[in-house]
Amino acid sequence: MVLPTPHNNLFTFTLSHLSAARSLIETQFPVAIVEQLDLDSIVIESGSFIDPSLAEKFSDVLLSVKLRLAQEGSRQRVLAYFLFEHKSEPDPLTVLQLLSYVVRIWEREVREERSLSPILPMVIYHGDRPWNVAMTIDELIDCPESMRDYLVKFTCPVFDLTRTTDDSICGDPFLQSMLQLLKYGRKS
Repeated sequence: MVLPTPHNNLFTFTLSHLSAARSLIETQFPVAIVEQLDLDSIVIESGSFIDPSLAEKFSDVLLSVKLRLAQEGSRQRVLAYFLFEHKSEPDPLTVLQLLSYVVRIWEREVREERSLSPILPMVIYHGDRPWNVAMTIDELIDCPESMRDYLVKFTCPVFDLTRTTDDSICGDPFLQSMLQLLKYGRKS
């Protein structure tokens, strides 16, 4: 049996508190995105998209949020998903890992005969050195420039705590505490 690391446990525990999850969305995504969300509707979704063989190294948190554009009383389910991934060291294939989660979520929506939802991924990183690996699928694929327009466009923003000042870690106090613990928890 593989046990999650203390950092993964802290990350998952913190984001299971909806006030902390809401604060992370409010502080780390552009205002133009946040304004489209009904943040009172945040729900923690199943993390069953994780491959069990990766459980030791990776943990993710998937949240759903209703979009404001849904009509009152509408039966149509209009959601945005936020996929948060915790990393304590740069992993060159993180963007591919997140893309595979996104595809699995969309496959589930297709099986359930629902419309595809927007999924906004983000990596929360707290390693010893700055994040220096691919944040887009394009960066992983070596091909002639003439082929680039045909590649899948996928980006995973990284909230790099190693490059974040303490003053810029804001929001819910519980979230701030977790981010500070992740930032400094690896230092002796």
